[in-house]
Order: sequence, then C-alpha cells, then structure tokens
Amino acid sequence: MELNTEKKVDKEYWASPFVPPLAPSVNDVLIYKGDLLPGETLLLGCTRQLLELSHEQMDIDPWYSGPNVIKQEWTTNTKQYTNIIGDGVLNLTKALSDGVLRMCSKTCRVFVARSFNRRLETMRIAAHFPKAEDFSIKPTRVRFFDDYTFFTWRF
Repeated sequence: MELNTEKKVDKEYWASPFVPPLAPSVNDVLIYKGDLLPGETLLLGCTRQLLELSHEQMDIDPWYSGPNVIKQEWTTNTKQYTNIIGDGVLNLTKALSDGVLRMCSKTCRVFVARSFNRRLETMRIAAHFPKAEDFSIKPTRVRFFDDYTFFTWRF
C-alpha cells in the first residue's frame, strides 16, 4: 500500500506520531492482528501504526490522501467489510461510540477497538471512557490493561 503523505501535518494535530500508550505499541498491533479474520479491513481514522492492517481508511479529516482513503464520517459507512478496526474511536462521545458500534454491527463480521480507560495526560479530545457493560451490544472479548482496554465484537 502506497500512501501520499505530502499533506503537511501540524505537530499539534491528533494524527501526529504519539508514543505509547496514546499510540498503539507493537504488542497492541499484534492484538489487533490476532483478532482479525482473513478479508478486507477498514480502519476508522488514520492511526499510523494500524495502516498496515487495513485495506481502506475512513476519516472525516484524514491527515493524508491516497487511493485507499475515504473522507467520510464513520457512522455513515454502509460498505461491507470482514473487519473494522479503530483506536480511540469509542472515546470521543457516548453518542458517537454508540453510532460506531451500531454501524459496525451491520457492516462487518469483526470489530476490534482499543478504548482508553481514563483521560491520559497528553490526551486532548477524549470525553467518553466506556466499560464493557456500557455497550448495548456486549463485546465478545475484553482485554483490560492499565491505560486502555481492547474490545472485540464478532457479529
């Protein structure tokens, strides 16, 4: 997959290269990989460390352009994928979290998301920190770590 990264990325922009735990570590990427089924994968957002796992990336304001980038709001997706992955996509607001989960339940077989457990010092925009029992559709698998939790749904 070739990316056009000519678009200037402001250092304050959310897609700038954060370090773990805000950005996924190598081990976190392995967790994502381990839960995915063979098939087409959509990445919600443009998390640099997860680009290699996805065939397409969807974001309302992507930090790069390319043939695999879909400029679109996540909850409006109607295309079917085998897998959908996201990093922090459940942390913005409860309404968006619920909308993302509803969309995924209709458009993929597996949804894997890493969600932060609390506001981290370098975090600016997260306002919702869900627990497994908060979801209307219960996750199939939950892996809890100090700073974040991996939720996996198999629909």
